[in-house]
This record gives sequence, structure tokens and C-alpha cells, in this order.
Amino acid sequence: MKAVRLFSRPRFLVAMLLLSYLLFSYYALGGWWNSSVGTVLILFFSYRLWNKDYLKITGLKVSLKSVIFSFLSLTFFLIAFYFLILVIAGKNQVVISLTNWQSYYHTFFYTLNEEIILGAIVINMAVLKLKMKPIVVSVVLAIIFSSIHFIFYKWVFLNRGTIGILTLTTLFFVGILRNNLIIKTGHIGYSWALHFSWMVIMFGLFHSYLDSGEKLLEYERFNLYLGSKGMLILSFLGAILSFLFIINQKKISIKLPG
Repeated sequence: MKAVRLFSRPRFLVAMLLLSYLLFSYYALGGWWNSSVGTVLILFFSYRLWNKDYLKITGLKVSLKSVIFSFLSLTFFLIAFYFLILVIAGKNQVVISLTNWQSYYHTFFYTLNEEIILGAIVINMAVLKLKMKPIVVSVVLAIIFSSIHFIFYKWVFLNRGTIGILTLTTLFFVGILRNNLIIKTGHIGYSWALHFSWMVIMFGLFHSYLDSGEKLLEYERFNLYLGSKGMLILSFLGAILSFLFIINQKKISIKLPG
């Protein structure tokens, strides 16, 4: 395969790729449709950077079989996570209800953007450019993934709060599982299914206290659901199993020049 020129393209394209993710994936500019615009822009600038190899680098080179199984996994995760959160919410006197389709639309694309930028591209760059072992990349990114949640909710976001240690530990294990899914498969199909199904239920639904009707803030939802011992155990088991899957993982086939 022709060498992929990750860093030989103008820095302008790299900057535009990152700006497309940061500005359009969330609500920075307002509008529930922004995340889908971000996806289009991310794909456009990825293509300009990597030409025919952009699908592989972004984790979007997926076979029909993998697409089918990814959506089957999505269905399973949605059902499993819904009932899991329902049980945790019930034990804590929290009720959940549906929001609107715009919320689900936004979540669909912003999770896709995160898997492309913070998943496939970062993993490929770390392994190919920095020559890091996939397992090391998985652990380092999981630490960063967990730490960012603490930093942003503590000092950056408007609705600030402290993410608890149990929640951070669960996020670390979930990060490992997600990274290993990308490393093992070479695409983001399964990691996106896992990510979207959880986020659409935790943030795509209304969560409020039964007695007061007060809505739970984002950091409160993290602590309530991901901070539960059940989620900690499940995420730990998932991380361990995913490591077993990539122990004999072959090196990524894309090569850098020189």
C-alpha cells in the first residue's frame, strides 16, 4: 500500500480538521444539527489530508458484515444499557423519560465524530508516527479519557461538579474497552455502537429526582450511573476481556513514509 502522508499535508488542513470537530460536534455554535455538519467537514478534511486512505485512518473502512454486526451490537447495547440505568435510577429515586428526536440526532453524530477524531485517528497516529505499542496506546488514551472528564467538569464546563473516583475508574476501564475494540477491528463500528448507545440513554433522556422533579446535572448522572459498583465491575470485566482479544493483534498495515 502506498505510504500514508499523515504529516506532509499543509498544517492548515490539520487545523481545520480539529476546528471542525471542536466547533461543530457540540453546542458551541448552537443548533441540534451542528454535529452532522461536523461529520461532513471531518470527512472532507480527512479526505484532503489522506486521499484514498482516509477511510482506514478514520476507522470508517467497514465491511458490510461489520456494519450489520455493529448495528446488531447497537441494538443489544441500547436494550441492556436502558434496563441497567433503569435499575440504578430506581434504586436512587430517579425517573427517566424521553426527550425529542433532535437530541438523538445530535448524539448520533457527535459520538461518531468523537470516535473518528479521539478514537481511530489518535490511535493510528500514536501507533504509526510515535511507534507506540497498541496496548500502551490503549492504556494511555484511557487515562487521558478519564482525566479529561474530571478536568472539564471541575474547571471548564458551566455546570461544574466533581467526578468521583469510582466514576473515573469506570471511565478508565470503558476507555480501554473502546480503544481495544478499535485496535482489534481496525474500524469504529463497535466502539461507536457502545459509545452512542450509552450516551443516548444517559444524556438523550430526561433524568430527574422523583420527590422534587429537579433534573440531574451532567456530572451527577456520571456519578450516579458510572459511579455505581455494578458499572465498575462490568467495565472492569469488559476491559480485561478486550485485552485478551488484542494480545496477538497484528501491527496496523498502514505505513508512513521514510
